[in-house]
Amino acid sequence: MNQYMNTAVELAEMVSGQTGENPPVGAVIVKEGRIIGMGAHLKAGGSHAEVKALNDCDESPEGADIFISLEPCNHHGRTPPCVDALIKAGIKNVYYAFKDTTLDGRSGEKLNRSGIGYHYMPHPGTADLYRPFLITKNKKRPFVTLKCAVSLDGKLAADDGYSGFVSNDLSRQDVHQIRHRHDGILIGGGTLLNDDPALTVRQDSGRQPVPVVLAGNRELCADMALFNHPVRPVIFTTNEKNLQFSSTCQIHTGSFSNEEILEHLFEAGVSSLLIEGGTRILTQFLKKELFDDLIIYIAPKIFGYSSYQIYNEKIHDMDSLKLMLHDVEKLDSDIKLTYRRTALCLQD
Repeated sequence: MNQYMNTAVELAEMVSGQTGENPPVGAVIVKEGRIIGMGAHLKAGGSHAEVKALNDCDESPEGADIFISLEPCNHHGRTPPCVDALIKAGIKNVYYAFKDTTLDGRSGEKLNRSGIGYHYMPHPGTADLYRPFLITKNKKRPFVTLKCAVSLDGKLAADDGYSGFVSNDLSRQDVHQIRHRHDGILIGGGTLLNDDPALTVRQDSGRQPVPVVLAGNRELCADMALFNHPVRPVIFTTNEKNLQFSSTCQIHTGSFSNEEILEHLFEAGVSSLLIEGGTRILTQFLKKELFDDLIIYIAPKIFGYSSYQIYNEKIHDMDSLKLMLHDVEKLDSDIKLTYRRTALCLQD
């Protein structure tokens, strides 16, 4: 595998989860066998990786090659086309690792007309890297990850609602890494009232996802930890008494389907959503197949009989929910399972 492309992909992976609706991209500029510039796209609206790399060059990039994790753009968005910047800089060859199917496909034509070589160099790490971006673009909704922690007998909590910490410290640290990679965190009103969660990323990342609560008819309380969140929470509720918190939260009153909620969040700039709901929320999103990844932490505990489980409705077709086991990870005494919707489901 080409070492320069490896570096470009590694740069993209480093910023994965912080670029909002834009894809994470890394770029490396090489001249006479030397890296003279590197860059990554850090946030939506900011300079793209190609421009960052050009600006980072410690000598003229004229005649140099550039290695990019994703095909360069040829359109005006919040920033000018990267293709134009590469032509202006006098780049000799462009190598890219992943084809951007959301583009018009003319980047190569424009570069070739300017005498610049345009080369597709596939990299095995990019399929996973750009999967959320492509799903979001194709479905016009956030990339949705369902997450839960269960006992060995598949329960979210004991029948009285008590769960304490189901998973261990290492699993909870892992959850904060997952939170960091999402634009928003969604919970239900039951979880809000029972657990009073902070919904923050407890890492030195400086980035906090938007807290989203499906409160239903429940009434919020002024002393909830939610109101200390550094990002303004978004509340969907049927209880108009919650409008009293409009100064600190974005309150939406009325009945909303889950599809409408995802559509609203997408339009508000939430491109990836982590759902940490209880039984009701998990059942709703599983039933309608409104998710892309399912992460389950299994802890060595037994809760016995309990109505608090991942899915609480009758299943008439045992094979209706097609999932692929993508990864298994041991986190001390816990096991983390990551499932994905199958390729067939992704065409829904």
